[in-house]
Amino acid sequence: MDTSGTNSYQLLVQSILDYAIFMVDPQGRIRSWNAGAQQIHGYRAADIVGRAFALLHTEEERAGGRPELILHMAAAHGRFQEEAERLRHDGSRFWAHVVCDAVRDEKGHLLGFAMVVRDITERRMTEQRLREVERRFRLFVDGVTDCAICMLDADGIVTDWNAGAERIKGYAAAEIIGHPLARFFVNPQVAQTAMTVASETGRYDVVDWQVRKDGSRFMAEIAIDAIRDSDGQLLGFAKITRDITERMEAERHLEDTRAQLFQSQKIEALGQLTGGIAHDFNNLLQGIIGSLEVVEMRLAAGRQDVDRFLGNAIDSAKRAATLTHRLLAFARRQPLAPKSVSLNDLVAQIAELLPATLGERITLKLDLAPGLMPVLCDPNLLESAVLNLAINARDAMPDGGCLTIRTGSVPPGEGPLHRPHALRDAPTLLLQVSDTGVGMTPEVRARAFDPFFTTKPKGRGTGLGLSMIHGFVTQSRGAIELESEPGHGTTVSVYLPSGERRSVRALEGRDTGVRWEPAAGETILLVEDEDVVRDVVAGKLRELRYRVLEARDGHAGLAIIESTEHIDLVVSDIGLPGLTGLQMVDTGRHHRPDMKVLFVTGYAETMPEDWTLDANTDLLTKPFEFDALVHRIRALLPSPLKQARTP
Repeated sequence: MDTSGTNSYQLLVQSILDYAIFMVDPQGRIRSWNAGAQQIHGYRAADIVGRAFALLHTEEERAGGRPELILHMAAAHGRFQEEAERLRHDGSRFWAHVVCDAVRDEKGHLLGFAMVVRDITERRMTEQRLREVERRFRLFVDGVTDCAICMLDADGIVTDWNAGAERIKGYAAAEIIGHPLARFFVNPQVAQTAMTVASETGRYDVVDWQVRKDGSRFMAEIAIDAIRDSDGQLLGFAKITRDITERMEAERHLEDTRAQLFQSQKIEALGQLTGGIAHDFNNLLQGIIGSLEVVEMRLAAGRQDVDRFLGNAIDSAKRAATLTHRLLAFARRQPLAPKSVSLNDLVAQIAELLPATLGERITLKLDLAPGLMPVLCDPNLLESAVLNLAINARDAMPDGGCLTIRTGSVPPGEGPLHRPHALRDAPTLLLQVSDTGVGMTPEVRARAFDPFFTTKPKGRGTGLGLSMIHGFVTQSRGAIELESEPGHGTTVSVYLPSGERRSVRALEGRDTGVRWEPAAGETILLVEDEDVVRDVVAGKLRELRYRVLEARDGHAGLAIIESTEHIDLVVSDIGLPGLTGLQMVDTGRHHRPDMKVLFVTGYAETMPEDWTLDANTDLLTKPFEFDALVHRIRALLPSPLKQARTP
């Protein structure tokens, strides 16, 4: 086998199939032809060697003298290359990358030309498609006028700018290309933060002020995306900016309109509320005043048969207190004593009382989910809410039906449509009361929580039941939903936050009319700014042989707490002038860490939203019966005062 250098070179050239390699003499005739040339151009060597290489050019190029020009340029400069169309033997055209090198001997005489041709048709078609895509994309980007779209390099310098950007920001492309992104931000640091976050996470979204060319500002919705190549190398950023100034102004105007509508509705509700309060309180006051006038007349006449009228006055006063609590519940200003309560235990205990209330024609069904976490709320008010819902359900089923009470837990992210902050991430408990009654029309359903709104006959309802429940649930940082259709019953769903704090029994015993054995001389500090209330409470406690220290404001109470005076229990109003009861106790516990406190209040305005009880603290709502006060004192003091049982 001949292995000389010349033969080896010829074998190498002949074996190449991806390139057409051939020699052309100074007159332009083809002198050699490799296998790659045959594959690309379609001519066999015997058919093309000796013929003019101009045959490989298009007719237009031959007519324009292009083949001769190529040889002339290569001879003059040593090399000529181009990308142009060439012909195959069958007359078809293809795109070629052509290199023509002049070949000279050692004396510099021109021997001919070496031609290397590569078929780049597929590459050119790909490039053409990309150019078409880019052209269409450019038309699309430039056609977007309500968004500013610009491209940035990796350093945040503007490299491209669409018509929308010019319209929104005022800069022509020639004015802004080459300038930094920070020029558009009121705070340039935001621009740097945006690029840093986008490069790390892929995207950065922000609503911020932007600056136009004329210096005016506008509120913008901005998205910055990092652009990377296939290897993950950061090439730059795409920034899309939308002017939302008008939208935000429209939203603000809409919010103002809503506020005005709400205010008008609030005034209407206030009118209903005022009328309802006036009517109910006038009746109650008439009972109190009328009864006391009869008592006064009979005592003046020397008669002692006044017990019935005193009882009537007390009953009317208690009904007034109940109405006040309902109004506070509606206003979300009732004092709460939130505790950890077993929802299932509370429902089970209430269920024992319901059959007598519901009647024989209504079936009670309990569906209690096992293993529930405790719910955090005021157990007494939750009990009242369940009873109210059960009574409403009974009244909606005059011909009988089924009342179902369900409990369960709700995963985070599920549950009420308008989920308050307290329920967003914390475990949530569900209490659901469903009936198979007459249901509600959309008009009635929309007003179901309005105060004094009722569909019951006159004298059978105050219209405060659902509004009171709504206020209690909302104040407890929960949510309530109502679903109802005519003929398909009603379902009320109450969502409350879970809680693990101080566990208590769901229902407490309520003994009334009991007598009390004398106390053992325990010392109670009574802090109350209302003189009449303080005198009455102090007098009753002293009758039970408690030692009572009195203070008329928080500062006076704190002075006694910080003294050496022995104190077993502090009974304090919360809404004290100057230093509130809560502030007095918080400060006083630095001096007496284990101090036991019973707060009394009729208004929750000064109570922290997340306030809860601890082992040494309890809460009593005004107005209260004296027995209720003694119950709480008995529970807090280490040696409970015992009731004297009547034989």
